[in-house]
Amino acid sequence: MRPLFLLSASLLAFGCKPAPQVARYEVKSEAAPAAPAPAPATQAPAAAPAPTAPMVAPASMKAEAASFDAPKWAKLPAGWSVGPENSMRKATWIVTGPNGSTAEIAVTVFPGNVGGLTANVNRWRGQVGLSPASADEIAASAKAGKVGGIDSQRFVMTSPDGKTALDAFMTPKDGATWFFKMKGDTAAVEANAASFATFLSASQLP
Repeated sequence: MRPLFLLSASLLAFGCKPAPQVARYEVKSEAAPAAPAPAPATQAPAAAPAPTAPMVAPASMKAEAASFDAPKWAKLPAGWSVGPENSMRKATWIVTGPNGSTAEIAVTVFPGNVGGLTANVNRWRGQVGLSPASADEIAASAKAGKVGGIDSQRFVMTSPDGKTALDAFMTPKDGATWFFKMKGDTAAVEANAASFATFLSASQLP
């Protein structure tokens, strides 16, 4: 009787044993390698300075400029001819140089100092493709000149490619500023530089 009881107990114990639990593990895949940082963009070369636009004078300044009398000009040098009329100018001449080169001389006058020395010279520099210069650099580049016996400042500059040149005098008189600018082919500007200075010195401002 006892063996039968033990067998029944054993069977009962095995029959009630809980089913084994299946462990589940989540395997995470390795993180994808980070994308390489983009190479720094190559810095673009500095652009050449854009040509400076002509000064736009207000109507009141134009009216006052028109009230100035024209200078008494000396005899025109050989190779100079009168250019087209311009209401903002007191005179325009076309000059010639070697190999068919030409340049234009423009004479203007405005009340006051029209922005000052630095602003005016940097405007001229922009017209031949040069970068602006500092006030000290401009003062150092000024050459002495005379217009009708009046002390003036002369500035000569050439474009980076050497093709265009500008030769200009700035003359203060009676609260106004006179501008005498020769600009064009470098060969023509250089060929007329001496006669330009002589002509202005011999002329008389009103």
